[in-house]
Amino acid sequence: MSVERRGALTVKHSESDTRTESGADDRRARWRSRYSELADTPLPPAHTLLQRWVQAPQLGTALDLACGRGQDALYLARCGFDTEAWDLAEPAIAELSERAQGLCLRARVRDVLAEPPAESTFDCLHVANFLARPIFPQLVAALRPGGLLIYTTWAGSPAGRGPKDPAFRAAPGELAAAFASLTVRFYREERERVTGVWQRSLG
Repeated sequence: MSVERRGALTVKHSESDTRTESGADDRRARWRSRYSELADTPLPPAHTLLQRWVQAPQLGTALDLACGRGQDALYLARCGFDTEAWDLAEPAIAELSERAQGLCLRARVRDVLAEPPAESTFDCLHVANFLARPIFPQLVAALRPGGLLIYTTWAGSPAGRGPKDPAFRAAPGELAAAFASLTVRFYREERERVTGVWQRSLG
C-alpha cells in the first residue's frame, strides 16, 4: 500500500484500488461533481437516527463510512469519539477537513468498497444513504464488542426521492438479514427508507 498526501487530504492506494480502478474512477468523478456543486451551500444537520442513539460524552472510536460532506462525522467527533470519516469524493473530504479543525477527526479519501474497515476497530459505525452490499460482512466484523452499527438508507421502489436505480435501494428485509448476527436495538422499514441500529455482543 502507498499513501499520497495532498495538503490536508490523505489518499490511500492499494492493490485492490488498482483492480477496481475503472469503477472507482467513474464513481469518484460522479461524486466529485456532485459535492463541488454543494460546496457553498449550508451543511445539513446530522441524521436524526444518529442524534437519537449517540449523545455526548462518548469514548472510543467511530467511523462515518461514505461520509459525504461530513455532518455526521462532525457530530460523532463533537460527542467525544475519536472519529474517522471516509469517502471517495475529494471535494467532500476537503470541505470536511476544513470544518474538522480542532476536533479529533481524520477525513480521508478512500474507496471503502475496495478497502473496507479492518476487523474489531470501531465502537460506533455509521452509514447513511450508501448501500454497501459488498462489504456488509466486513461492517459486522469491524465492530468491537458492544459496538453500535447505525444505518439509514434508501429502500423500496423509487418514488421521486433518492436513487432511481433499484440496485442502490435496499430490498425488504435486506438489512435485517445482513446484520442478523448482531443484536437489533431498533429497526424500521418505510416506503422509501430503512433505518436500523444493531449492537455487537460483549462476549
